Amino acid sequence: MRLLSSALLASTAALLLPDVAVADTCEPARVMVVFDKSSSMVTGKIGTQTKWDVAVGGLGQVLGAYETKAEFGLMSFPSPNQCGPGVVNVAPAMANRNAIMGSLSTPPPTTGNWTPMAQTLSAAADEPSLLNAVGPRHVVLVTDGWQWCSPYDSTTRFDGVDAVTKLNAKGITTWVVGFGSEVDAAALNQMAVAANTMRPNCNAGNTDPASPDQCYFQVDNAAELVTALTAIAGNIVAVELCDGMDNDCDGEVDEDLTRDCSTDCGAGTETCQAGAWKGCTAPTPSPETCDGDDNDCDGDVDEPDSPLCDSGDVCTSGACEPPNAGTGEMQAGCGCETSGPDAGTLAPFLALGLLLVRRRRSR
Repeated sequence: MRLLSSALLASTAALLLPDVAVADTCEPARVMVVFDKSSSMVTGKIGTQTKWDVAVGGLGQVLGAYETKAEFGLMSFPSPNQCGPGVVNVAPAMANRNAIMGSLSTPPPTTGNWTPMAQTLSAAADEPSLLNAVGPRHVVLVTDGWQWCSPYDSTTRFDGVDAVTKLNAKGITTWVVGFGSEVDAAALNQMAVAANTMRPNCNAGNTDPASPDQCYFQVDNAAELVTALTAIAGNIVAVELCDGMDNDCDGEVDEDLTRDCSTDCGAGTETCQAGAWKGCTAPTPSPETCDGDDNDCDGDVDEPDSPLCDSGDVCTSGACEPPNAGTGEMQAGCGCETSGPDAGTLAPFLALGLLLVRRRRSR
C-alpha cells in the first residue's frame, strides 16, 4: 500500500484552513451606448422588422448578459429631433438594462430625425458621467447612416473621426457598429482606426458596406448585431483572475477558476482560492515501498539498491522475502539443499518400507 506523503498531508490541511479574505478593489467599466434614433431606423427594414426593433432587441439581449459586469448608460441622437446632439437618457449604472430598454421603448418618428453622429460623440467626450468614472471608460456607437443634417453638408462627413480623436484624448475608448447596408463605410472605418478598436486584418480604405474586411463592426441582421455587441462587451468587461479580487465585478471573488497542474506522478487540476492556486489533484510522489509500484515516480519499481525490507530480506516481485528464497541454492551454514522433497512426497515410500519390514519379521 502506498504511503501518504507529507506533501499530500500538507496540501490536505491547507484545504481545510479558512481562507483569508482579500480586499475587493473592483472598478467596473463605464459604458455609454450612443444609439442612433434617426428616422431611417424605423423606415428601414431588416427582413420584416424595422431596424429600430432589431437594434433595440439585440442591445437588450447583450445588456441582459453583461449588466452586472459593467455600468451601462444611454445617449440617443438626435435630441430632441432634427439635428440636435444626443443627450444622456440614462446615466451609467450597474443593472441598468430595464432603464435603458424603457428609454428606447418609443421608436423615432418616420420623418424629421437626422443623424448628428459627430456632434453626439463630441458631447460624450464632455459628459461628466464618463469623465468622472474611476474604472475604464467606453463609448459604443450604433448607427445605421451617415453624418447627416438637413441640408446635407459634405464637409462634415468625417467629423466623426475628429470626435473619436477627442474621446481618445480623454481616455475614452470608442467602438463603432454600423447597422445595415446604408452606412457610410468610409467614415466608420476611419473612426474605428482613430479609436484604435479596428478589427484584425481590416482594410481602412473600404467604402462599400458589403466588403467583408471592415475595420468597424458591420452588422446586417439581428444575429450579427448580438455577435458584434458581445465581442465588444468581452473586450470591455474584465476577465476574472486568480488574485483575490472581483475583476469582473459580479460580486464574487476568484469564482470558477481552475487550471491544469502536474507532478512527477501525473496530471490533475487545481482551484483558485483567496488569490492562490491550491488543491492540485495530481498524484504525489511517496517513499518507495516493496509493493510492485513506482511509489516515488522515478521510473523504477522496487529499486534493488534501496533498503525496502527489514531483517535482511530482499524485495522480490513486490514482496519481502529471505535472500535466495525459492532458488534451490545452498543457504549459508547449511549442508543440505534448501529445497527438496517434502514430507508429503516421502510418506508413501516410508509406508512401503515399514510394510516390507513387518513381512520379513513374520516369516
